[in-house]
Amino acid sequence: MSDRRSPEKNRPSVLFLVSHDLGPQHGCYGGPAVTPHQDALAEQGLRFDRHYVHYPLCGPSRANLFTGCRPLTTERFNNQPFMPGFRERMGEGFRTLPEHFRRAGYRTRGFGLIFHDVDDAPSWEEPIWRAPPQNSVADAHRYLPPTLTSGDNKDWATDGAYELIRERWQALQATGFTEADLKKNPSVARKAQGPPVEAAEVDDKGYEDGGVTDAALEYLRSLAKDEPFFMAVGFVTGHTPFRAPKRYFDLYDRNSLPLPDFREPPEGSPEWASGDSEPSQYYTTDGYELPWKATEEQSRELLHGHLAATSYIDAQIGRLISELKERGRYEDTIVVAISDHGFHDGQHGYWGKHNLWEHSLRAPFILRLPRTVPLPRRVGEATKAGDIVAGITEHVDVFPTLCDLCGLAKPEHLEGRSMLRQILDPAGPGGRATFAHRKHMWHDRIKAYEVAHTVRTERYHYTEYRNQQDTAIYRELFDYENDPDERLNYISMEEYRGIAEEMKNLLDDYLAAPRRFSQD
Repeated sequence: MSDRRSPEKNRPSVLFLVSHDLGPQHGCYGGPAVTPHQDALAEQGLRFDRHYVHYPLCGPSRANLFTGCRPLTTERFNNQPFMPGFRERMGEGFRTLPEHFRRAGYRTRGFGLIFHDVDDAPSWEEPIWRAPPQNSVADAHRYLPPTLTSGDNKDWATDGAYELIRERWQALQATGFTEADLKKNPSVARKAQGPPVEAAEVDDKGYEDGGVTDAALEYLRSLAKDEPFFMAVGFVTGHTPFRAPKRYFDLYDRNSLPLPDFREPPEGSPEWASGDSEPSQYYTTDGYELPWKATEEQSRELLHGHLAATSYIDAQIGRLISELKERGRYEDTIVVAISDHGFHDGQHGYWGKHNLWEHSLRAPFILRLPRTVPLPRRVGEATKAGDIVAGITEHVDVFPTLCDLCGLAKPEHLEGRSMLRQILDPAGPGGRATFAHRKHMWHDRIKAYEVAHTVRTERYHYTEYRNQQDTAIYRELFDYENDPDERLNYISMEEYRGIAEEMKNLLDDYLAAPRRFSQD
């Protein structure tokens, strides 16, 4: 484009890898997932142990990540199209993360699920590459309305999955539902979903992320050796339903998988605080309309599927890393491996991310720096303990950090802070606090609050659920030093009165600030 300029020589490239609905279950985080490629990245670079998101939903969280703006600035609280309107509101000086690199002379390209939005032409040299349907089942869609084979309910690789959809649709029709109901209210399709997991005897290209990786590899091979690039690759397999080639399921013994020790809500927590659980629609024909809690057998099936999906994604990351090395680009490329938000894998007896508890908000973040990044101390020379960034970091910090690492000026609209000082001193302090929010979604069975705001410090986590009059109707206070599993709500305990007041003031000051910068 006309505003693209030639980049300075020796600037590092960026490979930005973003997963979908994955908490820090990776081996390098001490989790049960088999993730050798990301473990190797963590060994060679930095693993961020307290990295938090600002919204427990894909679209809003990705908006924070790629715009560098917080939810109260983006005002994106759902997965509806967002970027065109936000660009208009922000004005001429606004830049997304990839757009900022494109304007600095980088080749920019996206593959797979990146913004969770409509295409954003200014960000990319070409439209985002999206995978065509990957299923290999002949006549899979026959006799099924298109609404039932779209969204998350597509790209199955077995006849059995489509047969289950067909059976559920026939049962719905027997109770009076018609195709007109599907067109009028697409949420009806959630009553006729496929299975919660699928392990097909296919190669990596049998599911979407394999095709996305193939396209990204082809693009890498097309680049000249000295061309700086910003390439984002988005993987979807971590989202329900959990589908991956069978060989990734074979990495695990379902019966010996470690389920969480504590599988109950925090004591005294109202039913609505946990939010709706996405897997319910794959086990029932109720959609989200009735209460659901996974049984022991269902929990093991879901954990097996999510871990297999995590390993499948890790294998795709390994293919991309191998190509960088093969082409001699590994030592001039920054690698970011991150997730849009966290996920409850049975903690609190819950499966999903639709709440403001720890496992919804804490995300994996691994950063590997090449030799071309000019730092006073090489990351590769750090001690093993120094490679773990213990301080609090946030999604909005990623944009300014990459600017610093690549020698780019930071746009004025950014609301995070660079993590450069933590990269130079991983054991040093991070931000004082991180903030997140949630509004009810259309599928929440019980809509009790208008908006919830939360603040997390190194030790404490305070949340207010507010009504339409902006009055708190329920409050939570967790103390992770004494209660890492969030078993108790400490808000009414006399000895925590001062802590609760301090946390409330921290949250109120943040909400009242004219701009939402990270707190030091």
